[in-house]
Amino acid sequence: MAKRDFVFIDESGEPGKETPYYIQGLLHVTDESLKKINVHLGAFRYFGDIKRELKSTRLNKLQREKLLSILKYSIEDYGFIRATSVYVVKKNYTGSFLENKPMYPKSPTKFRHLIMRKLLEFHFKNNKPQSSEIELVIDRFHPDEDFEQQMRNYLRTDIYNRLPSFLHIIQADSRYVELLQIVDWIAGSVKEKFFIHPERDFSDLFKHVKVHQIIQ
Repeated sequence: MAKRDFVFIDESGEPGKETPYYIQGLLHVTDESLKKINVHLGAFRYFGDIKRELKSTRLNKLQREKLLSILKYSIEDYGFIRATSVYVVKKNYTGSFLENKPMYPKSPTKFRHLIMRKLLEFHFKNNKPQSSEIELVIDRFHPDEDFEQQMRNYLRTDIYNRLPSFLHIIQADSRYVELLQIVDWIAGSVKEKFFIHPERDFSDLFKHVKVHQIIQ
């Protein structure tokens, strides 16, 4: 039995108007499946002679296939592993905080938090926690501790009961958290599929990653 769930979150694009898209990705594992993933990633780095951070833009075809194999394992073989992503086509988005609206002024910070909440709601609508302890590990979006605390407070305020309770909500640097690098690859793949190279075949990956477009 798992004793703790770990949920890793990263983004692609900017929460303001700098990019025409905004994407967040999520990888959900447990303390049990994490042990096996770490062995797999250790072998992946050693035999592939990979010393740099696993940024999606740096991976070659073979390396992408090796990472995909993590998501392909069945629960019986590897433990609990789930991946989810949401994306926003900004020209089609009618929700809050991207543009100035009455009662909801433009705020890249609040937009980012809102999309994160929608990502988590979508994910936990389709996947149940595997333990009573859930830890969110988020790529370090906020260098300011006040914004970080705002994020925590917002994600813990759940009047509609759409989210589980979170034991810890922390930010970390992806350079020392390997699974945040895996989420970067997931979010980067969503960017490639929907915004950069829609002509390419990503069907093998998206058999294992649930993807949802946010309109409002």
